[in-house]
Amino acid sequence: MLNITYKKEIIYKLYMLVAFAIFALVMYQGYIQKGGVYTLLMFLAFFLMAFQIASIFYVLLVQRRLELKVENDILSWTIYDNKKVYKTNSINIKDIKDTKTEINYLTGNIYSNFTATFTLNDDKKVVLTDGLLYDFGLEKSEEIATFLLKYNLGHKDDIKFIKLIDELNIDIAKEQKFIKKDEKSYIIGVISKNKKEFLALRLQIESLYKDYNDVQKNTNNEFMVKNTQLKDSFIALRSNPIGYMVEFYNVNKKPELKMLKEFKGVTIKNKLANIVKNK
Repeated sequence: MLNITYKKEIIYKLYMLVAFAIFALVMYQGYIQKGGVYTLLMFLAFFLMAFQIASIFYVLLVQRRLELKVENDILSWTIYDNKKVYKTNSINIKDIKDTKTEINYLTGNIYSNFTATFTLNDDKKVVLTDGLLYDFGLEKSEEIATFLLKYNLGHKDDIKFIKLIDELNIDIAKEQKFIKKDEKSYIIGVISKNKKEFLALRLQIESLYKDYNDVQKNTNNEFMVKNTQLKDSFIALRSNPIGYMVEFYNVNKKPELKMLKEFKGVTIKNKLANIVKNK
């Protein structure tokens, strides 16, 4: 069972309140001088200010908590406001066709929200997310995603990654790199909270394996390339809640990828530049 206390994000709410107040002041000046659309925008700004003030008082008085558990193949979660049940849900794991977890960011490493979407066999979707007034926060979102992966709820490659960690007894609290080999596959796992690690690994793949230039996947958390001259051969990079996994499948050249901290350079920008230069 997993118990998560939501973050109240008071500072962020105060920041937004100030922003809406400034916006309201500007719209008020426009309302006095021109009226029209400024009137509507002014009242909208007042409404947003009132909502922020109400939300600040609410989260100050109410602590929200999530209880997430799996018992007898039933995934269930209950959300409490103080000690009162706010919302509850349960799903039979056998009825889940697909699970997609997303940790979204505003810019860079600034956390925005977490969403776990469970698609059932009848194509109905059930969603677990932060909500409007509270946040899980990055660390707790990663805990939830990791918890779900342990019950095979998530992307197949993320499930493979978590199983490798258990198999090799990897300490996920420590930034490190590990390797797993089998007959055709060579997997490099990276435990790191640095979101630039994905870019560093991708740049190394592009720099060291120039024959693999047929891009199959290219998203903010997944990169996959193939060699058109070799059948059934690919390099796949994927980020997950714990770190990053690079799979070299049927690749002849020995994989030699490094973590960001292994490269020369004082700043991350310097390190990324040195990756391109193969330093």
